[in-house]
Amino acid sequence: MKIRFFLLILGVLLLSYSCSDDDNETGEEINEESISQDILDVNKWIYENMEAYLWSEQMPDIDYKQEEDPIDYFSKLIYEEKDRWSWITDDYASLSAEYDGVPVQMGYSPSFYLMSDNESVFIVVDYVYAGSPAEEAGIERGDIILSIDGTSLNTTNYYDLYSQDAYSVQLAEIEENVISYTGESIDLVARVVDTNPVLHYDVIDLDGHKVGYLVYAEFITGGEGGRFLDSLDVVFSEFKAAGISDLIVDLRYNPGGDIDAAAYLASAIAPADVSSNEEVLISMKYNKDLQDYFEYYEREDNLYYYFRNDVENVNMKERVYFLTSSGTASSSELVISGLMPYTEVVTVGEATYGKCYGAWVLPDDKEEWAIIPIVMKYANADGYTDFTDGIPSDYEVGMDLLSSTPFGDLSDPALAKALSLATGQDLTTEKGLKSASAKYRKLVPAQLEMKRNLIISERPQLLEADF
Repeated sequence: MKIRFFLLILGVLLLSYSCSDDDNETGEEINEESISQDILDVNKWIYENMEAYLWSEQMPDIDYKQEEDPIDYFSKLIYEEKDRWSWITDDYASLSAEYDGVPVQMGYSPSFYLMSDNESVFIVVDYVYAGSPAEEAGIERGDIILSIDGTSLNTTNYYDLYSQDAYSVQLAEIEENVISYTGESIDLVARVVDTNPVLHYDVIDLDGHKVGYLVYAEFITGGEGGRFLDSLDVVFSEFKAAGISDLIVDLRYNPGGDIDAAAYLASAIAPADVSSNEEVLISMKYNKDLQDYFEYYEREDNLYYYFRNDVENVNMKERVYFLTSSGTASSSELVISGLMPYTEVVTVGEATYGKCYGAWVLPDDKEEWAIIPIVMKYANADGYTDFTDGIPSDYEVGMDLLSSTPFGDLSDPALAKALSLATGQDLTTEKGLKSASAKYRKLVPAQLEMKRNLIISERPQLLEADF
């Protein structure tokens, strides 16, 4: 479904807004006539919509009519002590296409690593989307990219080079902890890619013990028809038909996304009675004004999210296994924590990212700009929240992309450990007990850090009759 959110701006405002129309932060006066009306309109739209911000009481008093750059203005409002994820874009069309699962891109997911000189950077390919330019060009999971367009990657240029619409990548390999060029160069041109988050699924049969394995890359529904949710139905229908006794869900590369998709996946996994009875998945808490409003008017759907009873369900009433990493964030953590009150949740890999907050996507009237502010904090049905250090791993297994295996390969240390736990057969090896890539520090560019988000799919319309 194309993401659109509507706010009915009324003469009487719902929320008390902490920003005033006084001087800007520096106290310097700017001549309003020097600022274009378009900029003032954008600033005003930011001002009006940030009243829903979770940390609205911590926002500084800034006169938007004195601000010459909407992006700078938005950044000044953010409560940096706790918020690393609220962001703004002047390209809503691209954002909408990304959430619809049809972005323009190369079709590979990168992990960026810093070398020991603290300056040089290289890319390791996490995965590749089927039918993408990257797949057609021969890029594979685990490939190492050492330069782009013949330019070595470093801390100042790596993301700009990676973000271009057309470039060549120079591949490398690692031998005895030394990374060197292979001599292979591959040309890539970005185009619309269908980013179905179901990267891989399989029924692994070990001596008659059938285990479902799903690699899920991102929580997106796939536009108005919800075609990516249909893909989940196909997966879980096959799991059910195969009679799986255990389920392993690989969320190691999943940074989050849409809450509808998260609820869908959780509902497919949960004990059947939990989904059929539409039990509470999470509760949501907003800033004081919004919270008081929703409670006063008994807007229960804005305060709770529930399991669904209209999905293919495999009834994991005893336990479910999740493969996790430090990149397992937001909506992924919602699924993991949301299931905890209802079944045994076993995590294998690394502690998760640590984010229990959600955002709205708010485009302006022209659908040119959008802000994505954090508006709520969530907790599971038992009140579990504030896992700022991540959800701990029950069984620690280091993730080593420098010696990655194809999805479903039993030599994958984390998968092998989960299968060993599920079947009682010891498939583990010494490999993976400590990541060989630990000597390289992972870099997360700000552009990707902000997108580790939980998106609430429908912003409530605030009707005049409610006042």
